[in-house]
Formats: sequence, structure tokens, C-alpha cells
Amino acid sequence: MKSFSFFYVTAPNLKTAKKISQQLLEEKLIGCANLIQGMSALYLWKGKIKKSREIVMILKTSAKQTAKLRRRLLEIHPYETPCVAELSLKSLNQAYAAWLKN
Repeated sequence: MKSFSFFYVTAPNLKTAKKISQQLLEEKLIGCANLIQGMSALYLWKGKIKKSREIVMILKTSAKQTAKLRRRLLEIHPYETPCVAELSLKSLNQAYAAWLKN
């Protein structure tokens, strides 16, 4: 489904995830944001194993907005190296696609 894209992005806490999502909604770069709490992250950072809690954001947008959304996320995200991953959609139900398009 090339008309739409979902982005997987992590944030350090719920307050930040809400702020980012609200800003992107106001700028009409996304139609919806799902915020998933309670994720634990283990990762290598500057040669050390780190542990943290994060919020997962699933951001839904039209394909024509993906480049703008990616740029904007990198501008406003507080992480030095944020995860901004575009997910390929195989299908999306028509009613939801119509809502997201508008």
C-alpha cells in the first residue's frame, strides 16, 4: 500500500511522545499517533550496554508526507540519534485509508 506509511519512533517518556505527536498533528504531517508505554530498551551506546524505558510511537501518514515527516522528526526529537523507521504497509482497510487521507 504505497499511499500511506507508518513510522516507528521511540521517545524517552510519555510527555515527550505526546509533545512530538501533538506538534506533528498540528503541522498536519500525521493523521494519527499511537503511543505505547512500558517498553524496555537494551542497547549499545558509546561502547557501553545501556538500559532504559521508552515509549513507542507509531505515526501514520500519507506517502506524500514521508520526507517532510522524517525531516521534522529529526529536527524536534530530543535524542542525539533517534530511531525513525518507516514501515512498509502491505494493506490497509479502505475506510481507515480514506480517513487517514483526509
